[in-house]
Amino acid sequence: MPAEKDPYQFYPEDVETPPATTLGSLRRIGPGLVLSASIVGSGELIATTTLGAQVGYAALWVILLSCAAKVFVQAEIGRYTISSGETGLEAFNRVPGPRLGVNWVVWLWSLMVLCTLLQVGAMYGGVSQVMNLIFPSTPVSFWVVVFALLTVALLLGGGYERVEHLAAIKVGLFTLLTFTCALLLMRRPEYFSWAGLARGLAFELPGQGLATAVAVFGITGVGASELFMYPYWCVEKGYARFTGPRDGSAAWQSRARGWIRVMQLDVFASLIVYTVATVAFYL
Repeated sequence: MPAEKDPYQFYPEDVETPPATTLGSLRRIGPGLVLSASIVGSGELIATTTLGAQVGYAALWVILLSCAAKVFVQAEIGRYTISSGETGLEAFNRVPGPRLGVNWVVWLWSLMVLCTLLQVGAMYGGVSQVMNLIFPSTPVSFWVVVFALLTVALLLGGGYERVEHLAAIKVGLFTLLTFTCALLLMRRPEYFSWAGLARGLAFELPGQGLATAVAVFGITGVGASELFMYPYWCVEKGYARFTGPRDGSAAWQSRARGWIRVMQLDVFASLIVYTVATVAFYL
């Protein structure tokens, strides 16, 4: 069996002409699905529902803005990665400023990741509590170990393609479930109002739930950790390798523009998916 190629290295045989049609481009998306699978989680399930319970429809515009405002940065970092072959952290390591081995931005990113590990632990605990409710005889700690081992097996047992396929299944399921629940809710006039939905787009700051609204704006949509991770998924997918090393030639520029368009379509598709899911949770 031939050795697996390093996705972070350029190989002449990997250079590929980008698809010329929208349908062809849709067949080559994928990093956005992985991103969506990692985005829609505890923040949407807990924070958005809390905000909706506190202020009703009044903060709907906050939800929509939080999902849409950050994708421009996501697309620009992805564009840099495709045109240079460098990952997100490599790019930010070039930012001017103090250095201690690496750039100060990279150190701040490392600190942020350490803090988010607490969030990941809370996710394991929450899912394990659900399983404990279903199977009361099995303690929560047992399920935590099971889910941790499943995660390790997933990460060590396959490459990007397996992660993308599982992410596509997960994204399809949670989008279908949350959107269906929202549609069913619309059939209950005591719980849903089109007039109230319109008032939620009035760009008025909610009163009592302002602190929650600020937290929701930060936690929903593409967060700081996802912005750093998206370029890695683009590299794993092969966008940079398909473009080839930057030699400034007309052929390279044409390929770069083509694969950047594919990446932008990928970003837009992921925006639709996690916005629909987040709004459904909010409703």
